[in-house]
Amino acid sequence: MNHFLKQLILLVLALGMLNGQSHIQGQVDSTNVKSPGKALLFSVIPGGGQLYNRRPLKAILFAGAFAYYGYGYTVAQQDYQDDLSSESLHRTRNDKVWMMSLVWTLNIIDAYVDAQLWDFGKYEIEGAQEIKDENMIKPKKAGSIDDTD
Repeated sequence: MNHFLKQLILLVLALGMLNGQSHIQGQVDSTNVKSPGKALLFSVIPGGGQLYNRRPLKAILFAGAFAYYGYGYTVAQQDYQDDLSSESLHRTRNDKVWMMSLVWTLNIIDAYVDAQLWDFGKYEIEGAQEIKDENMIKPKKAGSIDDTD
């Protein structure tokens, strides 16, 4: 399978996740809503989806990791071109590509999930009661166990 076809399949799978969006009912501040679809599109560039979700440290982490492995790939590719018969240089180059792919994929998944959970914990559940200490079932206190018999 060529490289373009692999990227196309990954993009189709990522866009297929858009179908799983949940719809929030009730009053929501629409200026603060994070769209998982937009986060996915921005995350095509590593760190872009995290910037859209207002997570700059994550953006720096993903962009930095991708750049690190990208630079490592260019160095490994040049070394491999100098000695095409070296199996270890070939493996090193391929490992850098796999790590770049892993970072890119995790970047997309993180941006999508972060956009889905943008309001997690901001709203109260209707009818939920606060659990008080006196309502809790407590275990009985057991005495000491003597098993020397």
